[in-house]
Amino acid sequence: MRLIPLLALWLCLTCQSALAAPVRVLNIIVGEWPPFVAEQSKQHGPVAHLIRDLFKEAGYEVKFHFAPWGRVYSLAANSQLYDATAVWMYKPEREQDFLFSEAVLQEQFVFFSLKARKLQAERLEQIIGMRLGGDIAYSYGPELDKMVADGKVTQQKVTDVKQNFGKLLRDRIDLYPQELRVGLAELQSQLDPASAALITHSQTPFLRNDSFVMFPRKMPDSAKLRDQFNQQLQQAIASGRYQRYFERLARGEY
Repeated sequence: MRLIPLLALWLCLTCQSALAAPVRVLNIIVGEWPPFVAEQSKQHGPVAHLIRDLFKEAGYEVKFHFAPWGRVYSLAANSQLYDATAVWMYKPEREQDFLFSEAVLQEQFVFFSLKARKLQAERLEQIIGMRLGGDIAYSYGPELDKMVADGKVTQQKVTDVKQNFGKLLRDRIDLYPQELRVGLAELQSQLDPASAALITHSQTPFLRNDSFVMFPRKMPDSAKLRDQFNQQLQQAIASGRYQRYFERLARGEY
């Protein structure tokens, strides 16, 4: 008779285990954006770490997929393989394809240049006629984008930050617009010290920008995931946990 209670207990535990839903894995496609998002960094960098933790608190696991920025947008928008993509500047036309989260990152964009050129680039009106570098599929804000469209400056876009600094060192471009911390991190990691020492940057940001996680409109759960993510993000900001990721970055922990 003792076997009956034991058997009942075993059956109960087995049923509970069978009924327990597996944790859903979210596939998020990203591009290299060191130090914020980087495949080789610890936790893939502070912003990727933040995104993973926020979704974990909402009951999900996250798998990041890295691809060139030129492909990330179209893959996220059209392939129906990815639940989200990060991180992106807001542009109205992107709302046709995506829902935007609340801001996950505040960025400051400056112009990098050769010290020897002593170029003045503290205001956009000072750069008229100059040759700019840039990254494929990236916007540098409506004002600078319009200057390019109007022909007030020329812009040659390539696939990564290292290529842009190489063109700067070879005097093939005059200025390279880039987020300050991203540019400084790439100078340290991608160039030798002697080459990095030849490059400086403007002191006044030409763009202060928020960046977002984007959720594809073609995916049925995007609105739900966006709302859950925003709720966790708000709680992290209110509690002070949000800022700790960037404090760790400043201490070199990523």
